[in-house]
Amino acid sequence: MRRAASLLCLVGALLGTLGLLPARAQSGGPVVEVFEASGVLDDSVLGALRRDLDGAEERGARVFLVQLSSFGGLGVDPAEVQRTVAEAGVPVAVWVGPRSAEAAGTAAFLLAGADVVGVARDARVGPALPAELGRGRDPGAEAALLAESGLPAAAGRSRISGAAAEAAGLADYQAESLPDAVRRLDGQQVDGRPLEVTGFQVRFLSRSLLDRVRHGLANPTLAYLLLLAAAACLSFEWFQPGFGVAGAAGLACALLATFALLVLPTNWLALALLLAGQALFTVDAAMGGLGLATATSAGLTLAGSWWLFASPSPLLRVDGRLAVLGVLWSLAWFVVILTVILRSQRQAPMGTEALVGSRGVVRSMLNPGGIVVVDGAMWRARLATGEGSLGTGQRIRVGSVADGILQVEPEDPSAVRPSRRRGRRSAPIAEPASRD
Repeated sequence: MRRAASLLCLVGALLGTLGLLPARAQSGGPVVEVFEASGVLDDSVLGALRRDLDGAEERGARVFLVQLSSFGGLGVDPAEVQRTVAEAGVPVAVWVGPRSAEAAGTAAFLLAGADVVGVARDARVGPALPAELGRGRDPGAEAALLAESGLPAAAGRSRISGAAAEAAGLADYQAESLPDAVRRLDGQQVDGRPLEVTGFQVRFLSRSLLDRVRHGLANPTLAYLLLLAAAACLSFEWFQPGFGVAGAAGLACALLATFALLVLPTNWLALALLLAGQALFTVDAAMGGLGLATATSAGLTLAGSWWLFASPSPLLRVDGRLAVLGVLWSLAWFVVILTVILRSQRQAPMGTEALVGSRGVVRSMLNPGGIVVVDGAMWRARLATGEGSLGTGQRIRVGSVADGILQVEPEDPSAVRPSRRRGRRSAPIAEPASRD
């Protein structure tokens, strides 16, 4: 019997370690699940909170605690936020902490729907209005919801401390740390019955990688930096033969920035100004000028950066200092760095004239520009005719060098595929004249 009992204990411990038994089966203490909600309260956070609340009872949680520090909501309905915690199958507690944490905007309505509310003494609650910090705000509906929520009037339009929130009856207790916040749940009344969390164990819940990425992209600073990075990479790639690492990186940054712009309260006119400024910078770099076009590009970039996002919260706008730094970076990249790169590319490398008459192989398709290998080295090249395309592996002969780019002729003129213009084939490419 003892051997059987020992075997059962061993199996139970193993299953508990693997997470195949509910938490209450692993230990005699009640389980308190902790969900952290910080920063902006967006759809990724609300969706994760809803999923975790739906499965809390099945996982054996006695209490579900939300550790909250949020300055407002973005793209979520405050009534839905309140309803999510109010209709949960387990008691829900919200703790605004630790020190300097806040619950403003839509986040304040989490407190209205919770069964128990705790605050750190120096935490801040409110203002609850405006609840939505992005697009589609409905001030009338938000004011009506505030009146029905039971939140104190002082927290509606102003900010109150944790101590004032407890005095106003909004908070049930004060706690300065998470362990203290969980301990003070013991004995709190929920639906006429006291909570029992003596000897509790805490289970921290983590969001999925996708939710964390979505939440991280809901950041105006990151979105703005992604836009500048995409412009820098794509402008560099524009002047290169073929498509390389810089182009792939630029497209990746552009895709991430696009997702962020769709979530954030983007001013689309300002975005158009910013993109126009970056495009004009690119043209100016190609021309190698430094004058009116440069000043216009800088002005458009500054205006687009300054008004890129429209929100009542400064935390969802581009900081003015960052906007100035963005313009300075654009000037440094396009006027100095990219211009130097382009000038160096236009200068013929030493010894390239000696390659005239040499033969090589196409490394990347000439369309009509690309990369060829001559004498074991890679060179930027272009079809001497300026038209058509020549596939990889075709043999070529160097006819001349212009601006550091080899002007090449195919050994097999029939291998050149004609260009297509407006759906019609261009005239056949004439066979290059023979050279003495």
